[in-house]
Amino acid sequence: KVEIVAYGPGLTLLVAGGKHSQRVESLVKQDITFSACGNTIARVEKQDGAPVVLSNGVQVVPTGVARILELQEQGYGYIRP
Repeated sequence: KVEIVAYGPGLTLLVAGGKHSQRVESLVKQDITFSACGNTIARVEKQDGAPVVLSNGVQVVPTGVARILELQEQGYGYIRP
């Protein structure tokens, strides 16, 4: 199983219509999970004054870092670009 968790500047990876949106949607269909940090989304929406629209199939988690810790506790490895 693979889960990509995006927070901070990494959120741009998961935005609908973005540079990587078609690839993300394709990988979702191949059982790759994408999670977007709810805290980052709230910060960006407040800053930009517009809603963040995510690519199809992307889930929102309350906090990205907490999600990473949960996954590590379940035995997932952490790879950072």
